[in-house]
Amino acid sequence: MDADATLRDVAAVNTALLIEDNADVAYLLQYMLRRDGYAVQTLGNGRDAQQYIAESKATDVVILDLMLPYIDGYELLVQIRESATWRKVPVVVLSGKVSERDIVRAIELGADDFVTKPYKPLELSARIRRCINNTKHR
Repeated sequence: MDADATLRDVAAVNTALLIEDNADVAYLLQYMLRRDGYAVQTLGNGRDAQQYIAESKATDVVILDLMLPYIDGYELLVQIRESATWRKVPVVVLSGKVSERDIVRAIELGADDFVTKPYKPLELSARIRRCINNTKHR
């Protein structure tokens, strides 16, 4: 393989920020995302996520749990949508919160999609791809 092909492959990789406090769920999501070609940054609490969002370059997608230690996912959604760097990044909420009120609140705060746990991996992958493609075509 030539160097140009390698550079093209590296440039084609999407990046994902995964914010999930359950280590087992995070491990499985990382595996799924990496299998799908994403470079994944994983954070296990809202405080670390808040700092990462404030200080880091935006990723191509955020997968966000709502129930997090220190700072919840709703507050992180607000921070993402108020950030000049992150505001256009698609956010897929992946949560055990399943009430209509929780789903509506997340969408109204700027979530691009909402997937309930337990999730179906192929469906989640498709929703993430759709959100990224929709953002690229805006």
